[in-house]
Amino acid sequence: MKILDRYLIKKFLMPLAYCLFLFTFLYIIMDIFGHLDEILRNKVPISILFQYYSSFTPLIFVQTVPIASLLSIVYMLSNLNKNNELTAAKACGISISQLLLPVFAVAIMLSLISFLVNENAVPNGIITAKRIKTEYMEKTYDTHKKLKIIKNLTVYGKKNQLIYAQEFDPEKNRLTGIIIIEHDNQRRLQRKILASEAIWENRKWLFYDCIVYKFDVLGKTIGNPLVFKEKILKFPETPEDLLKYKLQTGYMSYKDLKNYIKRLSGQNPKVLNSLKTELYFKSALPFVSIIIMLIGIPFALTTSRGGAMAGIGISITIGLFYYGSIYFVLAMGKGGLLPPIVAAHISNMLFFIIALILIKRSPQ
Repeated sequence: MKILDRYLIKKFLMPLAYCLFLFTFLYIIMDIFGHLDEILRNKVPISILFQYYSSFTPLIFVQTVPIASLLSIVYMLSNLNKNNELTAAKACGISISQLLLPVFAVAIMLSLISFLVNENAVPNGIITAKRIKTEYMEKTYDTHKKLKIIKNLTVYGKKNQLIYAQEFDPEKNRLTGIIIIEHDNQRRLQRKILASEAIWENRKWLFYDCIVYKFDVLGKTIGNPLVFKEKILKFPETPEDLLKYKLQTGYMSYKDLKNYIKRLSGQNPKVLNSLKTELYFKSALPFVSIIIMLIGIPFALTTSRGGAMAGIGISITIGLFYYGSIYFVLAMGKGGLLPPIVAAHISNMLFFIIALILIKRSPQ
């Protein structure tokens, strides 16, 4: 590796490390103050707090790498510009694109690491953090804390049961508009349950206005459907299970989420659109760091000498706009207004084109 390449990589990695450390530190401090009452009231040991926040570190890393990369490249280029190092490089016949090749090689490696961390460390870390929070920080659960009603709940539960409910109220432990489809181990339809609502009472689900269909191995109904005004049915999921399943789909690995979608194939289109959008975005996320760096380059180059802070301010604004556009189109994909694969990748494609246009117009 050339001396110049090593010098530039060091210039990029130092502010990157500072940014990642600062973001992690601020997140932990803010979260500690947010849960200080629970921590003091339940006398949570320091070792448990360390384990709790360590489990969050992979998620913080994945979420902050793009903006940290943007700040690092802008800070690096602004300082090189300030010290006339870019002018010296141009005088030696080295273009900006040649100069930044080793930095982008490091950025590509960083994106790959981010993808691997998101796939392997983040899901386990979230599960560990939720377990610790439940066992140590929420012993005295606030019964007045309101949980939001979940619309279009769809989970693939125990005993090969696909569970759908129009609404799930975690406060009242109540499901409405229920459809339960039960398969055997060969994924053959065995039973279908329709009910207007179900309420969790005495550790059991009591179904109302319930209709039960049974099917043979060929998928044909057996006899007449069974109709019940009220009926306790074997349904192993508790309200806590349903809430847990709903919250964890966003933190599944690419492989797990893909398999989960496969199990739900042919079911509620709205839910499948939402899950497919999340799935495709997992493959789009690693490119955000590289694209956001490309966007920052022209602003760092056109910033007046000594104006590193101005370049950083502009870059942060652009980064926030970029993030906002990502989550806006993701919401459109989850809502069915855009195809999932388009919603996941369109922001990256659009800002990549914008970055190339800006770089082409910037001084080289």
